[in-house]
Amino acid sequence: MSNNFILPDNKLIDKFFDENNFNLYYSKPALKHIKEFILAGISKGFSSKTTDIAEYSENHRTTIGHFLSKGNWNEEFIKEIIKNQSLEFSFDYAKNNDEPIFILHDDTVSEKTKPSSQAKSPIEKTDFCYSHLTGRTVLGHQLLTTMIQSGEHNLVYDLQRYDRERQSKIDTVCDIAESMPTPPTNAYALFDSWYNCPKIINAYAKKGYHCIGALKRNRIIYPKGIRIGISDYAKYIQKSDVHLVTVNGSEYWVHRYEGNLNNIENAVVILSWPVDAFKNSKALRAFLCTNVSLDEKTILEYYSKRWSIEVYFRQSKRILGLDKYQVRSIKAIDRIWVLQNLVYLFCTIGLDKPMKFGRGVLEARKHSKREYIEWIYECAQTGIPLNTTLELLNVA
Repeated sequence: MSNNFILPDNKLIDKFFDENNFNLYYSKPALKHIKEFILAGISKGFSSKTTDIAEYSENHRTTIGHFLSKGNWNEEFIKEIIKNQSLEFSFDYAKNNDEPIFILHDDTVSEKTKPSSQAKSPIEKTDFCYSHLTGRTVLGHQLLTTMIQSGEHNLVYDLQRYDRERQSKIDTVCDIAESMPTPPTNAYALFDSWYNCPKIINAYAKKGYHCIGALKRNRIIYPKGIRIGISDYAKYIQKSDVHLVTVNGSEYWVHRYEGNLNNIENAVVILSWPVDAFKNSKALRAFLCTNVSLDEKTILEYYSKRWSIEVYFRQSKRILGLDKYQVRSIKAIDRIWVLQNLVYLFCTIGLDKPMKFGRGVLEARKHSKREYIEWIYECAQTGIPLNTTLELLNVA
């Protein structure tokens, strides 16, 4: 890139930085790099490669790579900003609108190509992990993600790389549960069967949260004191033992069990089948809820909100390049994920008003284009020749 490259001001990003005190924690060069990452992140075709960021910078991609891998700046401050802003917004919205709060947990895999045995600098800290998306074991990084949802607003709270040598997934989620403040309204942690265990449930219960999660069909329940697995119990359920509920436009036959499970004193277990697949063992789904006052329809509707985290994974991979990075040092990779989530925060609650991420990206792009056009117009009004303007924008 030319050293004469000029980056027009972006007032929304500057306001976002001011509101979160970025100027107190980062030098002007670091702020410039972070701003360039946000501008690149909201552009079409972004894939988290240093060449993409270089399109919005006067620096060469090697300089950007150095900023990510060895730059003297603390990404932990941005992590805290993301957590605090997401918590504050979600809790205030829930309290003001009498809405429940949902904490969503899940993980995804950033798959990478297996390096050659002769590779001198392979991507660091990759591991073999199971991908639910492909149904096979792949090489890559596994990302544990936590989101907060209230109403229609879905915000990222935490994203971290899973390191099996450091801590288990269960212990990581328990740590996150312990970090949560007491909720101002009813609050629920939502997760699939991989995280549905007494340790996590108890960790959330201590902070005032109920849990709703999918159950594996071999989980043990105790109807009338009889020890039996869910799939075996389902064989004895008759049409008179179920009723229809409609959830998000689809009908399901449901059966309710309330009682104890192993290491869980009392909870609701919902067995459900699609309306046209009653007694089909492959169609059976089971869910646990620790709030026994909820009816079956509400439990299933609440659990369906967990889909928001799958939408986040898809959008982050497609729009923010969550799995497209090509830097090799693990420090640079961890920092890219932090900056990607900063872009996500900016596009959801950092603009003029809160909005869903997809809409926020479009609005941020429009604002950025508008400021470029205004800057070019000002150049023309002040008599700067067109060729000079094109050179300043590095498009001559």
